[in-house]
Amino acid sequence: MSARGTYSDGVPVVTYRLATAAGEVLAERGATTPFYAASTIKIAPLVAALRLVESGELTLDDTLPSRDTFESQVPEAPDYRLVPDDVDHGMPPPGTPMRLADVLERMIVVSSNEATNMVVERVGLDAIAKVLADAGAHDSFMARQYGDQAAAEAYGMSNVVTAADLATLMGALVAGRLTGPEATAFMTALLARQTDPLIASAAPPALPWGSKSGSVDAVRHDVAYLGEPGLSALVMAVCTRGYPEEDAEETIKALGELAITLAAPR
Repeated sequence: MSARGTYSDGVPVVTYRLATAAGEVLAERGATTPFYAASTIKIAPLVAALRLVESGELTLDDTLPSRDTFESQVPEAPDYRLVPDDVDHGMPPPGTPMRLADVLERMIVVSSNEATNMVVERVGLDAIAKVLADAGAHDSFMARQYGDQAAAEAYGMSNVVTAADLATLMGALVAGRLTGPEATAFMTALLARQTDPLIASAAPPALPWGSKSGSVDAVRHDVAYLGEPGLSALVMAVCTRGYPEEDAEETIKALGELAITLAAPR
């Protein structure tokens, strides 16, 4: 998409996939329909960062300088800042050293776009593409950092997901197919603390869950795991566009309640 506000043609669409983390599809509707990813794609740079930690190239205590200005992928374009509505006011002043663990937490728990851009700059788009390929999310991609409208307008670069791929990515993560046990536990714990759950919003206290939601104008998505992380967990992704935000959220939560009935302890 070329600019903020053009992520939907106004035609209401809702798609979903419910599956096991092992990959068995239990129910789906239009699950291969592509959507602008919003913040759901942030799961992929999370995995890419933890892979660098596992390889010894990084540690969770390594620091990155806080940033509010980023370099565009368009060579002649000026550096850019995020539009005011997208700014994470909880970030420390620019230049402040931040532990990688804290950057990742802001990226997932409060969905900070500044933190995400810092991670993407460090791990690279190729590493993120490899995460998606290794997970089997073949129709999804991250082609640009958040807020880089010059790249979007010059190249048509965007970040794209499908409900099928989001469920596949989450399933691969919680099943431990993308990283080792320690990194998997770190990531699932972050996802369990994210502050904008929809699918899991009605989960009972005894049901473990984690999720990553995302939204822009006329776009609202969520992907979640339900149950103890591992092959037996359920994963659900719901993607919507063209709905008022409250209607999209009501739809996602209703589908989530159906998944919760299958996942909740009896």
